[in-house]
Amino acid sequence: MDKKQQITIPKFLWVLAGILVVCIIFLIAIQIPFSGKIDKYEKDHASATSQIDVYKDYLERHDAVTKSIDNMKEECSKMDQQLTINASKTVDDISAMLKSLDYDPSSLSVTEGKVDSKGGVSANGDPLCVTTIRFAFTSTEKKLIDTLRYFETKSQGAYFISKLSISEDKKTVGETSAGAASQQSISAANKLYVCNLEIQLYYFDASKNTKNKTSSGSSKTASSSSSKSSK
Repeated sequence: MDKKQQITIPKFLWVLAGILVVCIIFLIAIQIPFSGKIDKYEKDHASATSQIDVYKDYLERHDAVTKSIDNMKEECSKMDQQLTINASKTVDDISAMLKSLDYDPSSLSVTEGKVDSKGGVSANGDPLCVTTIRFAFTSTEKKLIDTLRYFETKSQGAYFISKLSISEDKKTVGETSAGAASQQSISAANKLYVCNLEIQLYYFDASKNTKNKTSSGSSKTASSSSSKSSK
């Protein structure tokens, strides 16, 4: 064949052919498989967007959440301190109150501590216990209020005031009726009242923790068994 009669293919056709092959490979290898997973990708995208919104909301509320956690920690710390007075220490606590307010009760009784019927327990499993304190005393109105405030603000025990009865002191009433005209009435600030107060002290008692006793008993048993084995 004559060289002049040979057909030459232009270079741009080779380029077009290469582009066509690349497009075919792209369709077969990428476009067709991807189109079948569009729904799944859209769901994943929506889920990721929702999670991002949650994180953004948390970041915006981070300061408030941190402050709230700090407040709760402080409150828990105060509650732990309030439960440091137990049945054996309550007499000393009441004695401190009487000394600070400067009066003597006419009667005072403290019952033995027992596990609370509601079944509360501490984080360590110590049961919530309660003991009842009853005492009677004579005081002015101000001193009575100071007594109640002591258990609310100054004592380290968790007390609950369950009963309080108040009546005028008969001796004071008698002295008033028998006194001179200038002393026919006693000022409200100095008027005496006979008060009967009943309060409950709540505290956690580790000695009544059955889990601790069980663990202690198991340890003793294991120790005894090991000692016998060694013999």
